[in-house]
Amino acid sequence: MKQFFKQKDQNKKPWRFHGPKQYKPQQTQQFTQQFVGSAVARSSGKETLRIIPVGGSGNVTKNMFAYELRYDGKIKEILIVDCGIGFPDADMYGVDVVIPDVRYLEDKKQYIKGLVFTHGHDDHIGAIPYIYPKLGNIPMWGTPLTAAFANLKLKETNIQTRVTPVEFTTQLTIGSFKVSFVRMTHSVPDTANLIIETPVGIFYHGSDFKFDFDPLDGKKSEIEKINAVGNRGVMCLLTDSLGSERPGFTPSEQKIRDAIERELAMCPGKFLFTTQSSNISRIQLAIDIAIAAGRKIAFFGRSIDKNVEEAFALGYMKFPRDMVVRDRDLKKMPASKMFLIVAGAQGQPESALTRMANDNHTFVTISDGDTVMFSADPIPGNEGSVNTIIDQIYRTGARVSYTSISEDLHVSGHGSQGDHMLMLTALGPQYILPIGGTYRHMMNYRIIATECGYRKNQILLPEEGDILEFSKFGPPKVVQHIALENVMVDGLGIGDVGNIVLRDRQTIANEGIVVVVVPVEKSSGRVTSEPDIISRGFVYIKESGELLNRAKRLVNESLRVKHGRAMDWHYMRELIEDNLQKFLKKETGRQPLIVPVILEV
Repeated sequence: MKQFFKQKDQNKKPWRFHGPKQYKPQQTQQFTQQFVGSAVARSSGKETLRIIPVGGSGNVTKNMFAYELRYDGKIKEILIVDCGIGFPDADMYGVDVVIPDVRYLEDKKQYIKGLVFTHGHDDHIGAIPYIYPKLGNIPMWGTPLTAAFANLKLKETNIQTRVTPVEFTTQLTIGSFKVSFVRMTHSVPDTANLIIETPVGIFYHGSDFKFDFDPLDGKKSEIEKINAVGNRGVMCLLTDSLGSERPGFTPSEQKIRDAIERELAMCPGKFLFTTQSSNISRIQLAIDIAIAAGRKIAFFGRSIDKNVEEAFALGYMKFPRDMVVRDRDLKKMPASKMFLIVAGAQGQPESALTRMANDNHTFVTISDGDTVMFSADPIPGNEGSVNTIIDQIYRTGARVSYTSISEDLHVSGHGSQGDHMLMLTALGPQYILPIGGTYRHMMNYRIIATECGYRKNQILLPEEGDILEFSKFGPPKVVQHIALENVMVDGLGIGDVGNIVLRDRQTIANEGIVVVVVPVEKSSGRVTSEPDIISRGFVYIKESGELLNRAKRLVNESLRVKHGRAMDWHYMRELIEDNLQKFLKKETGRQPLIVPVILEV
């Protein structure tokens, strides 16, 4: 992998990598101990630091970590980093989003000193409206655009508190923690890594990043800060590992420019551009190209509207207001002059792009001669939804461009193997904890680290829910395991959809449902007539009359009583369900959800 760094030298980038530091990774503790005036130097030796993986360890989303400082074995203070959502798996029927399981923190509110966000992606800020009420009235900070995006989430849910914006030059003192911000390039501006100084040592929280040597906004990663803290000594690097399978360096966002210009040049009609709504730099690039081509801009989708408006107000986006047209005015324009920036890159069912693809949008109809460009890869689990939308767009006669047929339409915001080697050798941590990826990403990261000279026992690969404890004396160790569950948000309900509800939904989706209606006299509680059986998604009633008649006779036998006798209905429901389940399994090989209903008449 050393050839990656050699290649960067040959390309004569603004700075050059000259190989590993002159000290070995395990020697960094002596730098930590020599640093005078830091939080580390004030350590009494009785402190330990625990890292609580509330989310983001062993999975890509739901990023949320707690740094728990202990003194003589007792909790002293807690600092939280990030609070993001996850996305439901294909078998989580009806679930909107998944949020971190914060039960470990709920009874420790008095110790929580604050929450710091690293950047403005939903998998790092999106859960804050759901979780903030569970954490108490804690202060929160983020870089300006990150804070603005998080505050939009809070406003939408009528939570009055706000995230305080801070500059990259700021150092926060949060109890015993000192937190500094390192600007990093990613797919959203104002992305930060965090330098967290504690009485135990310095921890570098390196969530999502890559080294873009030619970023769209001209703001490069602050490699000087990384080198400086590396020279002081870093006890542990928590690092993004999502791109650890890819060789080389992740390409610059500038690569997208040629792709947009090429696709636009081939489009005689409307041009629809879709990407993540938080990818402000890429949206700005698309706007610049559209204006240069003489096209007017229109935004579609609530998330796009809000993020663009906020970024424009803060100066992160710049474009002439008169180049933006209202959706209702599009009918007055020729299609060849339209450039539409549309939400729905992940195939969300209610998104603007989905409604356009299904000819269900008030102002936009996709037709022959139009082009739809997807400048985003599907999030794992969303592939089916995205493919469905692409198929539907093709049926309109439009041309569709997406990464499966043209790789240069999207560039990852996560570093590849070369980016990780650069971070490792610039920082020189004593220990490494890969985060923000699945277990396979963590294992591939270990290969990268061993090639950089690290021993396997310096690369920490805890299981999800394992709590690591660090001290100045001895290696870190797993001291506790917490059970973490998927907390699912379904409509207005938070956490009220559990495994039993999901299992029922899965059964209905895969096997169908059979409802058994038993009519009962309201005054006496006695059966008044034969039960009725209703099938939905199980068998077609008109062609399965004999099967359902036999099932009805079985229900009568289960009642074991002539009409007119009172029943123990709790017991009888369970008996009907059990008997009917066995019968239908034997006759059809399927196990639908059985729902006995007592109908008072």
